[in-house]
This record gives sequence, structure tokens and C-alpha cells, in this order.
Amino acid sequence: MRIFNYENKRVEEISDDMQADELIRSGQAVELDIPMLTSYENKADEIHTNYKKEVERIKNSDNPLLQSPEVRKYELDRLEQEYRAQSAEVEAEYKEWRAAQIEESKVRAAQATIKVSDNDKLVAEQFKNRASLKLAAAVEKGDALTEIKNEISLLTDGQRVALQGEIAGLIGGIEGNATHKQAIISAVQDIRNSDLLAVKVAEQLPHSVLTMQRVEDIAKRVAREPGAMRDGGIDREFYEEHLKGKGAFKA
Repeated sequence: MRIFNYENKRVEEISDDMQADELIRSGQAVELDIPMLTSYENKADEIHTNYKKEVERIKNSDNPLLQSPEVRKYELDRLEQEYRAQSAEVEAEYKEWRAAQIEESKVRAAQATIKVSDNDKLVAEQFKNRASLKLAAAVEKGDALTEIKNEISLLTDGQRVALQGEIAGLIGGIEGNATHKQAIISAVQDIRNSDLLAVKVAEQLPHSVLTMQRVEDIAKRVAREPGAMRDGGIDREFYEEHLKGKGAFKA
């Protein structure tokens, strides 16, 4: 399941549905439904799957013409060229779509509005007053600030937006520690409006939908060039995610 994690502001793929559901139920994440991304991924995977089936068909064929190594190589090379051309076409379409999503999301974020009611403003003003008193009376300022930050997370988007107008009065009572001030500011800025978060989601869309092709190409390169990992020719994050522990690939 693909989710957006509010805590670290990251798009994540969670294979364990129970874990993903728990994050969503607890309010730490929201499920992402991006039909166009799924469509491009499925197209790319289908092209790869069909290519592999055709490769096996040629390799295992009883056709007398395909028993010649030269003919078989010719057919396999032709098949690979078609496969890569089809994949490249899907990849180009996807990249164009991805770029458009990023630009459109910037407009959405810039124009995003959060409705703030009179009650939201009242809640924000009184929250600021209570928090200021709590901070002034606290012996352990760090503990008080942690409590305030946690309480801010319980507010609605509208209440947090209203509190942004009161933030100067609140952080004015925080002496010295810039980290504590930043923690409160970050909590108040944690608005979970889909338009505001659209940019973060769009910018984290995969750079490529040719995952299966890349996995196989990298595996073949590692098999041919054992030093490739050491020389930095292969992205380690990609290796850890897609290759490590996956077993051997045929070169």
C-alpha cells in the first residue's frame, strides 16, 4: 500500500497491510490513490512480463529454424529492441505526466485555503493563553514544551492555522533554546490539507516506472562486473530495495 506519512513527510510503500492500516487509523498517515501512476507502472510491468515470456518461448522452441544459434540470437535481439522501444515510450509518457503533476501541485499549494471559523480563532487564542501559563509555571521547560507540542497535534487544520496568528506570543516565552522554538513552529505548521501536501507527494513520485527492467539490467551488470557496486556505478538505495536478498538473476 502506498501512503503519505505525516510524521516524516514521506511517500512510503508499505507491504504489510496491517501496519499501513494502523498508521492510517492512528492519524499518522493517509493512503494515496494515484490511478495514473498505477496505470503507468502496470503498463511497464506488462511489457516486461510479455517480453520475458517471449524470450522463454524462443529459447524453448522446437521450431527447427530457431535451433540455429545465429537465428536465435537474431530473434532475441529483435525482441529486446522492441521491448526497450515500448518501455521507453511508456517511460517518456510517464515523465511528462510526472513533470506536469509537480507544476500543477505547486499551483494548488500556492492557492490552498483553510477555512478558519470564529470558533477556531477562539480555540487558538485560549490555547495560546493556557500554553503560555503552563510554560511560565513549569520547572522543567522541556517537558512543558513537549506537552504543548503534543497538544497542538490534537488541533484541527483550521485551529492550527488560527494558532499561527498567535504563535509570536507563544514562542516569545521560550527562552534560549532554538530547537524548542522550532519544534513548536513545526507543530503549528503541520497542516494536513491535501492541496498543501500535493507538492511533497508529487515531488516524491517515482523517477521511473521501469522498475523491473532496471532491476534486471542492474543484476546483469553486477553479474558481469562484480566491482560495479564498489565503483559507485549502481545506486545503493536501489540495490538495497530491489536486489539484496532477491536471489540470482540470469545474465
